[in-house]
Amino acid sequence: MLKKTIVLASLTLLSSAAVHAEDLFDAEDAVKYRQSVYQIFSAQAGVIGGMIKGEIPFDAAEINKRATNIGKVAPMLGDTYFPATRDVKESKLKEAAWNNMADFQDKGKVFGKALGELITASSDPDFNIKSARKTAGALFKGCKGCHEDYRAK
Repeated sequence: MLKKTIVLASLTLLSSAAVHAEDLFDAEDAVKYRQSVYQIFSAQAGVIGGMIKGEIPFDAAEINKRATNIGKVAPMLGDTYFPATRDVKESKLKEAAWNNMADFQDKGKVFGKALGELITASSDPDFNIKSARKTAGALFKGCKGCHEDYRAK
């Protein structure tokens, strides 16, 4: 049940911002919150990437744990994307994301779908390094799609 909930939640990653997020969070705090969530993504993805590259011993249960961790925090991002965050200096979100929010959200959905597929695949007893490379590769491709177009260096 938890996996289905995580998969569904991750599919809504950026599909809509919270209705009143700007009433709940100061813009600067929302950007810090957003960056903290992405730090969690990075730490978890680093373990997954290390395993599929052979830098860390492969462990299917560990990949599932790390992907599930990302799935648990991914829905929190919806609270952090609201217009007042657009002008926060510390934000690494390019202006292009605001100018093409539909594409930005679509890329979030691609990421969410890939994350859901990795969570599901990695819970299968037959999950192995070959299937990990395919499903984690799709996840990382989803990350890259947003980073290339919408994240400032």
